[in-house]
Amino acid sequence: MNKPTSKTVSVVLATHNGAQYVEEQIKSIAAQTLAPLELIISDDASTDNTLQIIQDVLAQCHFSTKIIRNEKALGFRDNFLKACLLARGDFIAFSDQDDVWRPTKLETCSQFFEDRTVSLIAHAATLIDNASNPIGMFRQGITNTTVKPPLSYDPWDTFWGFSMVFRREIIELVDIQDRIIDYIVPSERLAHDRWVMLLGQMVGATAEIKDPLVGYRQHATNLFGSQRRKHSAFDLRRRSEIYIDATSQMLDVVAKMPTDTNESFPLFDKDRCHRFLSSALLQLTRRHTIYESASTSTAFRQIWACLSQGSYRNVHDGSMRWKSLMRDAKFAALGA
Repeated sequence: MNKPTSKTVSVVLATHNGAQYVEEQIKSIAAQTLAPLELIISDDASTDNTLQIIQDVLAQCHFSTKIIRNEKALGFRDNFLKACLLARGDFIAFSDQDDVWRPTKLETCSQFFEDRTVSLIAHAATLIDNASNPIGMFRQGITNTTVKPPLSYDPWDTFWGFSMVFRREIIELVDIQDRIIDYIVPSERLAHDRWVMLLGQMVGATAEIKDPLVGYRQHATNLFGSQRRKHSAFDLRRRSEIYIDATSQMLDVVAKMPTDTNESFPLFDKDRCHRFLSSALLQLTRRHTIYESASTSTAFRQIWACLSQGSYRNVHDGSMRWKSLMRDAKFAALGA
């Protein structure tokens, strides 16, 4: 049992044609040992009976609930983030419609609520099948329960939304309409979890919890499964341009941070964030010369220059980006 907390949590659940699983998920939220302040459900123009199921099961809940219906679908990115703007809790927990929460999820996360330096909390999960049977683990690289300082992660990486609990003030730092392009799906603005991760790791510490607190369902209609999207057929030159653009926009986000950000996030260091992202952008622009090379020999010379300049070192911890190096070497050998 964790120490009691005076902080509150709003759960934001985004739905779209989720009739098959949404009842089980809402019941798992209602069964939390630390009850949420409220459950905000934003339905993105469902055409099945998702809303009727929601209304029926909410009658059994003993906390505040709010249902929003988008007559025109916004897409999961904006659906989540616009619903977050309505939250009243000190913290916000994202909830997918098809997962199942362990009863102690919110209580376990609450052990970090009173620490003003912690802006973001993330945890491991259990993979489950259609019938909610466990089929594996989804650790997201989390091996211990610990707190990591700001800027401890790759600027382009994220934890998955269902595993996140974060301070509400994060969503208020920068207008959601000003978020950067989604470097995974560049036709869209950044996804809700990547946006929160970007802001959260800049302004404060991140608590990692090794315990699997959610059953992360795997099925054919997942928007994104437990495996990362692959880019084997993606033109590296174009992908490089997208990441350069996105990282340049990250610097613009830092510039837009309010002058009083430190009042809510005492660890925020604007200059350090700028240097961190500038280093990442410099690495990208240096590596881009490889993809613009006119010959194999020129490409390999550029790779050697990038190695010498440290452009294959992660900006957050200095570790080697071996996969990036191998990918660039393959490009130089076959694609230049």
